[in-house]
Amino acid sequence: MIRCLMYIDLNMVQAGAVKHSSEWETGGFNEIQTPPARYGVIDRLGLHEFCGIPESESFAEHHRQWVQDAMQNVTSKRESRWAEAIAVGSSDYVEEIRGRLGIKAAGRRIEKQESGICIIREKPASYNAVFDPKNENPRQNNEYFGECFWLISGY
Repeated sequence: MIRCLMYIDLNMVQAGAVKHSSEWETGGFNEIQTPPARYGVIDRLGLHEFCGIPESESFAEHHRQWVQDAMQNVTSKRESRWAEAIAVGSSDYVEEIRGRLGIKAAGRRIEKQESGICIIREKPASYNAVFDPKNENPRQNNEYFGECFWLISGY
């Protein structure tokens, strides 16, 4: 859970949008460090317990240290484990998620990594699977684009 939390907190840092997680106003870092009086999104008590931090200790202090430590290892390299997976965790957890997906799990495979962590993912697909000249440069004067727009919008 902590690794997942760090991945999310450092997402905009890795993307180069900010130098530190605290600069991303809508990120979870600021809500954990300075919880809002009302309308918080994060279940702080649940997160505190789930990460195994005793109630007597400050979760915010641990979180700040985790981010500081993770900042030492920030790279621009995308971690496919988190970016391309539907679920990451123990074998039981990933199997449970696969069961919840029902028919949507068809074609999705579970991989067991060297660290013992399991991942469920689907085969990556090309962003532009149809290499048809009609799809190359859609403009308003492109007849094919107009036909597609009509089909989608119903006009």
